[in-house]
Amino acid sequence: MRNDIGSEPFIREFVILSKNWSYNSDPKNPIFSYYFEDHDKLKSMLKLMENYGAIIETTHNNTDRFEFTEDFAEYLQLPV
Repeated sequence: MRNDIGSEPFIREFVILSKNWSYNSDPKNPIFSYYFEDHDKLKSMLKLMENYGAIIETTHNNTDRFEFTEDFAEYLQLPV
């Protein structure tokens, strides 16, 4: 997430997917994608992040969609 925000500082939305699924995003509204196969316990980690106010669930169809809060986006952009 830190690398993604670092390279695309104005994007705040992301979806979680399986690499076996097809997802057609809107090219006029770029978003990040995170995959179950790349991150163990992805949904559990995101639930924890949601509980701490780092992300907000914004799902509006069958694909889980989230948005970084501005505070968390600023945190991700801090130097390591």
